[in-house]
Amino acid sequence: MSASSVLPRLLFCGSLLLAAATSNRAAAQSINSTVPTVDLKDGAYRRNGLVMRLQAGQASRLSAPMQFDNGLTLRPDGIMVSKNGTRQLLEEGKALNMQGQIVNLRDDMKTAADIERHDQQVTGAKPTVVSMPAPSQTVAPEVLAALSRTEARLATLQQLTVLLNERTSSTGSTASQTQALDTRIRELNAKLRP
Repeated sequence: MSASSVLPRLLFCGSLLLAAATSNRAAAQSINSTVPTVDLKDGAYRRNGLVMRLQAGQASRLSAPMQFDNGLTLRPDGIMVSKNGTRQLLEEGKALNMQGQIVNLRDDMKTAADIERHDQQVTGAKPTVVSMPAPSQTVAPEVLAALSRTEARLATLQQLTVLLNERTSSTGSTASQTQALDTRIRELNAKLRP
């Protein structure tokens, strides 16, 4: 082959490569521009065969085993190993939250801010804040009755204590005073018995 015949072929191949590179770049830009930014909770997920770690809203390829609160370990190859040694592959489009529960990446790993932003885009309305009054702290009638009985028993015990102290310190009292104290002590004592 002569140099004059090789040159047009090289130019043709070069222009094909340039066109392919340009179209790939344009396709990548159009894909990136149509994918909305999503705030995700911490954890890990599997998408397009890759296992990614989510931390502080940033996704990075999982490069070392990751431990979760329930003792589950996720390996970089997508294999989950439970505490008892059971192995399972994390399914495509699934995620693990930090508690170690398998959830849907698309729905369950979104942050509250992202859910709010999505709702606003769909409905066109700003979120409505609903405040609910706390339920009143009412006490059941039977509990009130039990408390009332306990208060009455306590008052009786206090009276009985005062009378017993008087009886103990009344060594020089007359028989009629002692007898009156003993009668009152017996009445209060009978009142305390069920």
